Amino acid sequence: MKIAVYAISKNEEQFVQRFCDSAKDADLILIADTGSTDKTVEKALECGAKVHDICIKPWRFDKARDTALALIPGDFDVCISLDLDEVLEPGWREEIERVWKDNTTRLRYKFDWGCGISFFYEKIHHRSGYHWHHPVHEYPRPDGRIQEVYAHTDMLLVSHHPDPTKSRGQYMPLLELAVKEDPNCPRNAFYHARELTFYSCWQESIEALNKYLAMPEATWQNERAYAMRLLGKAYAELNDTHQAIKWFRLAVAEAPGTREPWVELSMICYRHNMWAESYSAAKSALQITDKQAVYTMDPEVWGEKPWDLASIAAWNLGLKDEAVQLCKEALKFNPTDNRLIKNLEQMTEPTTVE
Repeated sequence: MKIAVYAISKNEEQFVQRFCDSAKDADLILIADTGSTDKTVEKALECGAKVHDICIKPWRFDKARDTALALIPGDFDVCISLDLDEVLEPGWREEIERVWKDNTTRLRYKFDWGCGISFFYEKIHHRSGYHWHHPVHEYPRPDGRIQEVYAHTDMLLVSHHPDPTKSRGQYMPLLELAVKEDPNCPRNAFYHARELTFYSCWQESIEALNKYLAMPEATWQNERAYAMRLLGKAYAELNDTHQAIKWFRLAVAEAPGTREPWVELSMICYRHNMWAESYSAAKSALQITDKQAVYTMDPEVWGEKPWDLASIAAWNLGLKDEAVQLCKEALKFNPTDNRLIKNLEQMTEPTTVE
């Protein structure tokens, strides 16, 4: 089996050594550089990578990745697409060789995005039969003339270690282009709507999120619930409490088996002293123990937050013994949190809990 690791780059010298070290067991490390002015190219060559200068104008990620893929010789079997700020985990090659069969065309594997979020990714594919789709948030799409056959592993193969200072400002115009080019794609319709919330464009995001939810192709419950949670957030930012609560409740109804909408519903009820519903929602969240490996998962709901919300609501409902126990559970996740410590002290004195 011949395996190639390929990537695109621009001014990422800080990541080159780590990237190449993680991929050293590949038969080829290929980097398509898109105009670096730092030492990215020099360092990549020193690390043994094959580097090609490419020019994509106007810029879009799918064409850059297609160009990089086209530079891999045709006798390779498996191609691993990475970014320079990603690394392959130890044992990656042995695991690919173990699960990849003669008829496999694509591998589904665990990916650590960072910030406590992990999900399954699909950017390891056969050398033949794939091209990249969408100008941003691009992904490999099979040619209509091949029959896709997936292999699967639960092993963590790739981890993401991004530079938090790097601008993602180019994403918005590319997302606008993606929606224009493929208006029936719910994936990019949602990403575009979500991006609007990042910029606090609340009214525009409301319109975009509703447009996404109205799409016949938008059928994944977790993502639909995520869109409804963002609608709740947008209305809350616009001080429309009635609509905010409505959308958080709808998010719960859409994906009741996930913690995120329950916790957000509990949070907005907490903010408006709706203690019975806040308590019920937080307790419902705590009954869910399946932490799904999907990108819509919020690590915060698997920490102290639902315990904390349930504790405060219980206290305000007069369930004081339960409130104390719930607060103690919250402190197990974050034992140095001053507010939680103060709340527990006030509960056991007792005085008013904030």
